[in-house]
Amino acid sequence: VDKGGLAKVLAERQKKFRRVEIQVAKIISRVKEGGEAALRELTRTYDGVEIADFRVSRREIAEAKKEFLSREWQQRLERVAGRIRRFAEKEVPKGFSIAERSGKMERVYVSVEPVGIYIPAGTAPLVSTVLMAVVPARVAGVKRIVIATPPGKDGKANRAVVATAAFLGVTEIYKIGGAQAIAALAFGAGRIPKVAKIVGPGNEYVSAAKRLLYGIVDLDCPAGPSEVVVFADKTADPGFVKAELASQAEHRNGLAVLITPDRRLLEKIAGAGIEGFAIYAEREKALSLIEMIAPEHLVVMADKPEMLVGKIKSAGAIFIGDYTPVAVGDYLAGPSHILPTSGTAVSFSGLSALTFLRSFARLKWDKPGLKEWAEDISALADLEGLPEHKSSILTRLR
Repeated sequence: VDKGGLAKVLAERQKKFRRVEIQVAKIISRVKEGGEAALRELTRTYDGVEIADFRVSRREIAEAKKEFLSREWQQRLERVAGRIRRFAEKEVPKGFSIAERSGKMERVYVSVEPVGIYIPAGTAPLVSTVLMAVVPARVAGVKRIVIATPPGKDGKANRAVVATAAFLGVTEIYKIGGAQAIAALAFGAGRIPKVAKIVGPGNEYVSAAKRLLYGIVDLDCPAGPSEVVVFADKTADPGFVKAELASQAEHRNGLAVLITPDRRLLEKIAGAGIEGFAIYAEREKALSLIEMIAPEHLVVMADKPEMLVGKIKSAGAIFIGDYTPVAVGDYLAGPSHILPTSGTAVSFSGLSALTFLRSFARLKWDKPGLKEWAEDISALADLEGLPEHKSSILTRLR
């Protein structure tokens, strides 16, 4: 495809995802009005199972741990969690204060409480997402974490997901999926608590629910169906390029795009049978294409990659070199794999420890300080036509 053709593909992709919003809005309304009873009906409709109690029981947790948490898996999970934890600890911002003659001003960071985490488990049980969301939340100081994950045909939550969550100290898990899960966490439904923030990836229905509920509840980023853009020149190994594109194309509704200045590579990949798109572009044109797409994942396999990477602002995460596949970031590198999709990397950041923090200011001035600045404050209040603001200053100085 050319740039115009690719832009059309991306626009159609966005329209396709947004077409579900009418249906999702109805689901949200049903959960808001009908609570737990509506959740049962929706779970019967969309998951094909009857759920009496959405909360994963202690017995189910114990069974999941016994089945999944072998010594080998415990050690593996601890190694991976350790890498994520080490990176997340560097992400935590420090508060600060400024003391001057007039008074003292502070910036304070606190954890958001409680937090809801959505873990997909339909087409694939994303155990890695449990790690990539729970570990940064704990580093940020979040005490109450609530997980929602779809039930299987047996009416139970995926055991690997449950066991991994329990391994990380999270035992409040609910067997609900899709848009109805996001609505339940946003409003509360029966025993399912209303949370302050919802994070986690999902399909187009989950993403639509998050968009529609933003403002009622805080969110991380629009993390929908997966996507990758690979920029590769003639120095790239065609086998590596093919493998990278195929790994993202295997996701449901995944998007895989190759941008290359090498026509031989373009022809080779175009004939490889991978579902996706290939476009010819020199480096400068490639840069504008990448910024237009604002991909979730950008992989750069080229000579002197830093010359391109240093100019890119719009990507969820960038993977540099032949030996940095997206799978490294998906599973254990350190940064969270929960990233903005569908072009939203222009304005959204991926999940990090910072996602689970909010900040506010604390101010304390004394009378001499207020008197020193009273003239400027009064002038601004007069300019804005707010006399009572001015009066709140002058009253204190009489």
